[in-house]
Amino acid sequence: MEGNYNFYMKEDLSGYIGKWIAICDRRIVAHGSSAKKVFEEAKKKCPTERPLLTRVPEKETMIF
Repeated sequence: MEGNYNFYMKEDLSGYIGKWIAICDRRIVAHGSSAKKVFEEAKKKCPTERPLLTRVPEKETMIF
């Protein structure tokens, strides 16, 4: 899972702002506006792994 997190931190995700994404094997395997649907789609594509599910923040969002 650490590789997926590193991918998330380094990848240009500007095309997914405000959307949920699922990352598996250092690639985005699903995206959309519903976390549940994105997770379900990701599990179909990566059934033996636990995908990283996260919402891509707006540009103005501060992370502490």
